[in-house]
Amino acid sequence: MDGAVPEDGGYKWKVLAVVGAGVFMVTLDSGIVNVALPVLTREFNAPLVLAQWVVLGYVLCITGLLLPAGRLADVLGRKEVFLAGFILFGFSSALCGLAPTVQWLIAARVVQGIGGALVQANTGALLTQAFPARERGRALGLNSSFVSAGLLSGPLIGGLITGYLGWRWAFYVNVPISLVAAPVGWYLLRAAPSRVSRDQRFDPLGALLFLLTCSCLLLGLNQGETWGWTSPQTLGTLGLAVLSAVAFVYVEKRVSQPMIDLTLFRNRGFTAATLSAFLGFLALSPVVLLMPFYYQLVLDVPVYQSGLLLIAIPATTVFLAPISGLLSDRLGSRLLATGGLLLEAVGLATLIVLPQDGPAALVALRLVLVGIGVALFQSPNSSALFGSVPPSRLGIVGGFQALTRNLGSSLGQAISGVVWSAVVLAASAALGAPDPDGGAIGAPPEAMLVGFSTVFAGSTLLVLIAAGVSLLVRPRRPAAVAAEPPRAEALAAAGD
Repeated sequence: MDGAVPEDGGYKWKVLAVVGAGVFMVTLDSGIVNVALPVLTREFNAPLVLAQWVVLGYVLCITGLLLPAGRLADVLGRKEVFLAGFILFGFSSALCGLAPTVQWLIAARVVQGIGGALVQANTGALLTQAFPARERGRALGLNSSFVSAGLLSGPLIGGLITGYLGWRWAFYVNVPISLVAAPVGWYLLRAAPSRVSRDQRFDPLGALLFLLTCSCLLLGLNQGETWGWTSPQTLGTLGLAVLSAVAFVYVEKRVSQPMIDLTLFRNRGFTAATLSAFLGFLALSPVVLLMPFYYQLVLDVPVYQSGLLLIAIPATTVFLAPISGLLSDRLGSRLLATGGLLLEAVGLATLIVLPQDGPAALVALRLVLVGIGVALFQSPNSSALFGSVPPSRLGIVGGFQALTRNLGSSLGQAISGVVWSAVVLAASAALGAPDPDGGAIGAPPEAMLVGFSTVFAGSTLLVLIAAGVSLLVRPRRPAAVAAEPPRAEALAAAGD
C-alpha cells in the first residue's frame, strides 16, 4: 500500500486543495517580505545588519526545524502537525503586522518560521498518502506548481500591497488564508491510521543538535564578511557548526528512533533524489541572488521591470510541473529527471556569457530555458523520493525534501554572494579601476560580468554533477525499492 489513507474518489483532490493553500501561503510570504524589507527598514530606521534578521531569522528557523517537524508528524500525526503549522503561521503573521519595533518583528518572524516548517515538512507526505502510486508524480507536480505560483506571485503582490497599503499588510494577507483554510482542512483531512505513528518517539537531542548545526553554519556564512572571515566570531561560529554536526551524527547512530534515520542513505533511490535535489537548488540559488544585480546595475533596467523579468523561471515551472509529473507517472523518474537537469545545465551555461548591453527580454529567455529544466526535474525527483520509503517514513522524507530546498538555496546564496564579491573586486583591481564605493556593487560593469561568469560556471558544473548522480546512482526500478522496506517497518505498515 503506497499511502496510509485509502482513496475514495474526490478525497485526494480535497487534500491537494488544502495542501496547496498551505504551500502557496508559505512561499508567497517569502517573496512579499523580500520586496517589503527596504520599506520597513526605513520606517524603523534600523541598520541593515539588524533589519536583515527579518529574513535571516525566518530562514534559520525554518531550515533548522524542517526535519524535526517531519519527525514530529510521524509521531503525532501529519494532519495535526500540518494544521498546527497553518494556524501558527497565520497567528505569527498578524504579530508581524502589529510589530511596533524591528526586534518585535524579528521575534514574530522566528515564530512564523516554526509554523512554516510544520507546514512544509508535511505537504509531500499528505499528498503521497492521498494519491495512489500511479498518480504520485501528477500530485507532486501540482504541488510544485503551487510552490512556483507562490514564488511567482510574491514579488508582484508584495510590491502592490507595500506600495498601496503599506508593509504591514504584506503580513496581514496571510491571516485570512489561514482563518479559512485551517478549519476547512480540519474538516476535510483525515487522520492517518494509527499504524503510521504507533510506537514512534521524538528525538529531542537530535533535533536540538540539528538546529544548532544549521543555525551556526548559515549564521557564519551570512556574517563572515561583516565579522571578517578570520575573526574569532566567524571561526567560532563555523567551528561550533562542525562540532554540533559531529555530535548529531554520533547521537543519531545510537538512539533507537533517530530524527534522521541515517540508514535511509543506504537506499539508492532516496540518496539519489536527495543529493541531486540539493545540488540543483545549490546551483539555482545564485540566479535568484545575482540576476537582479545584473539587470539593474549592468543593463540599467528599472527595479519594477527587473522583478517582472525574474519571474521567468517560476512562471515556466508553474505551467510545466504538472505535465512533468504526468510524464513521470508514465515514463518513470530516472531519465526524465536526468534530462531536466541536463537542460537546466544548458540554460545556466548560457548565463556564463552575459551581454553588457542589449534587450533584457532576450536574457530572460535564457532563464526560461533554465525553468524548463527545473520543471522537468523536480516532479519526477519528488515522486522518486517519496516512492523510495515505506509509509511510516513519509513525514521525515517530507522534511528532507523541504530541507534540501531551503538549505541548498540558503547555502548557495551565501556562498555565491561571497564568491561574486571577491571575484568582482579582484577583476576591478586588474582593470585598474579605483576602489569602488559600496564594494562590489560599485565596481564597473566589466568587472561585474567576470563575477557573473565565474559563479554561473560553478552553477553549471554543480548541475552536471547532479545529473550524473541522478543517472548513475538512481535505481532503474525505484518502485521495487519502495516495495521492500525493512521487515519491522513492513509489519508495522501492514498492521502486523
